[in-house]
Amino acid sequence: MSFPSYQIIMPTRENYFNKAVGNNSSYDVHSGVRSPEWMVKIDDIMKSNVDGFEDHAELFRWVGSSKRKTTSDFGNNLFTSATLYHSLVEIEIANGEFAPALETKMNKGEHLELMTIVRLGNAKDLKVKFQTIAFGNCRIEGFEQAGDRLILQLYVTTKENTVIPIGQDGAPGGNSVSKVDYSKSTAE
Repeated sequence: MSFPSYQIIMPTRENYFNKAVGNNSSYDVHSGVRSPEWMVKIDDIMKSNVDGFEDHAELFRWVGSSKRKTTSDFGNNLFTSATLYHSLVEIEIANGEFAPALETKMNKGEHLELMTIVRLGNAKDLKVKFQTIAFGNCRIEGFEQAGDRLILQLYVTTKENTVIPIGQDGAPGGNSVSKVDYSKSTAE
């Protein structure tokens, strides 16, 4: 008994959008120089080659959440306690020359004055900030090296989230800001 031999044929990589609109130019949509979308600055430790953000590092991933504790009383589900808290902020950055300085800060239990996460975008051929999230009085609770990346878990005390709307002309509009001090359970 013989089995038929199968041949797997993989489709070629095409830019279907350009084909649909009649543009037959073939180019790789993933090639070229790209700017990072997220960057992070931790005190004066970080470094990069991005114009205007030389004291930052590219941020590959980050996560953190704010919460307000609620009571388990089903009779009044709108009643909340005054306790605000924030999860550990986890960031993933490139393993660079700043890694030993960050690890030393964790080992010695030294606090970081300010960690600022910045969301960048392009407006009129310029890199502009669309959002900044500043975490104050941080401590590194976890330091993990995974290949050429560092994953840090940080305890944060304060947070200031600023969204900067950019108009069609590339000019920033009025800011929208939220401030929290988790050590005092106060918010603005």
